[in-house]
Amino acid sequence: MKVFISSVMDGYENYRAAVAAAIESLDHELIRAEDFPSSNSASRIACLQAVREADLVILILGERYGWADTASGLSPTHEEFREAKAEGKIMAFVQNGVAFESAQEKFIAEVENYDTGLHRGRRFDTSEQLRTEVTRAISRYQLAAATTPINVASILETAKSLIPQQNQNYLSTQRPLLHLAVAGGPSQSILRPSEIEDEAMISSLVSDLTNGPRAYFSYRFRTEPKLEQGALIISQENGSRFRVDEAAAMLISVRIVEAEEGMKPLIEENVGDALDLALGFADQMLERFDRTQKLSRIVLVASIETASMFGWRTAAEQNANPKSGSFGMFNKEPRPIHLNPADRTRMALKSERAAIVQDLLALLRRQHSS
Repeated sequence: MKVFISSVMDGYENYRAAVAAAIESLDHELIRAEDFPSSNSASRIACLQAVREADLVILILGERYGWADTASGLSPTHEEFREAKAEGKIMAFVQNGVAFESAQEKFIAEVENYDTGLHRGRRFDTSEQLRTEVTRAISRYQLAAATTPINVASILETAKSLIPQQNQNYLSTQRPLLHLAVAGGPSQSILRPSEIEDEAMISSLVSDLTNGPRAYFSYRFRTEPKLEQGALIISQENGSRFRVDEAAAMLISVRIVEAEEGMKPLIEENVGDALDLALGFADQMLERFDRTQKLSRIVLVASIETASMFGWRTAAEQNANPKSGSFGMFNKEPRPIHLNPADRTRMALKSERAAIVQDLLALLRRQHSS
């Protein structure tokens, strides 16, 4: 396993050496900036590339924030944290009994945020104590990875299988629908069969779908819950749908707001809104079904059911010329799209949602704007 050390360098030599000793004592490959060979890359690129190549990042936080005269306005350590956190492969260790600089206090608050940050152990006082804590943490990390392997390819196939085929009989609407499938790993049972059938749980779900802060069902249509092959399916006549099974794999089908006049292409901003709504609801449901986060990784697959819809425009393009335009026509059903790599951390639904929306939107745009 490749392990990268991230921290302010000047004045932290003893702590970095202690972490290096912990990594090497466990027979892992050490990656640290002071060992980088000379290259023609900028230091920022070299460090962030090392973070991407690492399997795990150890973040050491002391009193100093570090140099921040960068293009982003963040210190190198702060940038490395955000890069590693997006991949779910970072552990933080905070020094005890020091007066933190104001910028460092804000950074630590971000790292330790209760909802979106990292859970850390006790703070360290000495380099020897830091070495002990890092050794224990890496050992636990290895054990967890060994006992709960994640088969991303299998999870991706599960998510793809949830996406409905175009023109399936259960849909009676001709209006566009966004289908978002969410499957998690390691694969395991999250909901018991009795929970799937629980009337109180179903009633609460219907309330969230119709009246909750991320509701996407309409109160104008009848809501029909049913059980199908061990999964709970809640649907409406307009095509809106929610499906969840015992593994907490979900399908979220959200209506996309149509163009108001003239030709009816997909409007990019409306598709983005539907994606954001679906991802937010997925996060809400995972928090409900899997509060202890047994599912640590997620795979997202998306598709648009266009029916009679064709073409893709921004709202500005549609407003400028609503009654005419040049649009591509599909001769076959577009395939579901997914990110590459396909899996993301569970926390990414919160902390990286805007970026995920942008990336999924770009992939859908490529399909529908030719």
